Amino acid sequence: MKSIVGKILYDRYRIVRQLSQNDWSTIYLAEDLLCDHVPHNKRQCKIEQLQPQYDHEILGKQSWQKVLQTFMAQGDLLQNVSRHPQIPQLLAYFECDREFYLVREYIFGTTLAETLKDILLNEDEAVIWLQEILRVLEYIHQLGVTHLNIQPASLIEDQNSSKFLTDFAAVKNAISPPDQASPRVFNSDFAPALQQSKPDSDADIYALGKTIIYALTGKLSESIQADVEQISSDKLTNLNNSPLAKIRPELARVLNKMVASPSDRYQSATEVLSDLDFSPNVVTFPPPFRHSSYVREPSKTNTRSKKNKSGSVSSSKLVQGIIWFLLSIPFAIAIVIIVVGLNKNAQEDFAEYVNDDYQFSLQYPEKWSKREIDDPITGEIVVFASPQETNTDLYAEKVHIAVEYLSSEPTSLEKYSQTVLNRIREAEGSIELYEDFKTTIDNFPARTVVYSRQEGSLQLRQMEAFTIKNNQVYVAIYTAERAKFSKFYPTVEKIIDSWEIQ
Repeated sequence: MKSIVGKILYDRYRIVRQLSQNDWSTIYLAEDLLCDHVPHNKRQCKIEQLQPQYDHEILGKQSWQKVLQTFMAQGDLLQNVSRHPQIPQLLAYFECDREFYLVREYIFGTTLAETLKDILLNEDEAVIWLQEILRVLEYIHQLGVTHLNIQPASLIEDQNSSKFLTDFAAVKNAISPPDQASPRVFNSDFAPALQQSKPDSDADIYALGKTIIYALTGKLSESIQADVEQISSDKLTNLNNSPLAKIRPELARVLNKMVASPSDRYQSATEVLSDLDFSPNVVTFPPPFRHSSYVREPSKTNTRSKKNKSGSVSSSKLVQGIIWFLLSIPFAIAIVIIVVGLNKNAQEDFAEYVNDDYQFSLQYPEKWSKREIDDPITGEIVVFASPQETNTDLYAEKVHIAVEYLSSEPTSLEKYSQTVLNRIREAEGSIELYEDFKTTIDNFPARTVVYSRQEGSLQLRQMEAFTIKNNQVYVAIYTAERAKFSKFYPTVEKIIDSWEIQ
């Protein structure tokens, strides 16, 4: 197919260069010409030109309209799915000259396939990949979407070590030639041998398991063994010939069950995540500070003091008091220095985030990752995520910042608050309202709502703090595991307290 480098598509996207090509699509790097107000790297996007294998001349008008309608419907679905922060956002989808195009957010990072050219994963890295991608699969499977194209090339790690799942096969399958009834898998090396006409979510689980086995061993295998212990099972075959890896037996068992036969395989991402929790998450908090004064006990061996008269005793106590006062001065100075130093260090641990487009700034922890989104649909601007504490840390605490434009008619904070509360009460699933109180953001009246919700097997607690200025709603959404909500709450308070809105 003729290259389209240099062309402008949709009166908006200029094709910069070709990134890759296969039998089904060609992927290009492009820039959005309607985003001149943002930095150049923020204007870049990825455009995939789909190339279904059918003859346009033979395809009748009615059939073509059906294909087009299917493409648009799948585009709607994929755009909804891509709202997940670890799925590159689908920015646009359109047809031009009977060619189909998908415009996605460009992730500046490295695919797992590129990483594996230089080095294999170790156990800790493999567990992190598994946990993060399984959470994405848990999300898309709940929406009734299967990926059907999981392989090292479809997994990306960005510069902040965030993991992404991309290159869904659903749209490509939807516009397959009419004579191809069953969905196609675009890399058979990582797909189940027998693909059903309507594949279930366990097909994605199989592909992810096989991908991680490959990432640990460098071999395409349907089983893996820990080199510290031989694993045997009547239901798993070829274990004697399976490659060894420096992993714990528990991880090997999880991977083997992911790639087992359909009847023995995990049936949901939630099941896999549960088995990946090798040790319980226990958070130990320090004991509360106890304010107590130091009391010096009188010496029982000081017989001389007993013989002193009352005047001498009083004089001695006065002298001792002066001595203790003088001795305490260095300690007081040291305490002041320590407190000032701690405050200084706490300030230095925060970095500044400035958004000129939406005219606000705030401070966030330097160790937290930052991902700018600027989603025109949800209003999300940026997401800050906490670093992983341990290898078994299943959930990254996040703070989402969003700006929502209101209608032309002014809306009061109280009215908007009722809308938020109604949304929480009417939401499906077990959502429990925990707190609702008035506060301020940048000295503006604000409202904070805290509630608990379930996400797969995780018990989460979520806080929404919002204010209204210039007929726009500024929202900060903090989400954490219920057990860790209080631990990170002081940090989130600092983020919100630092928020300045022009």
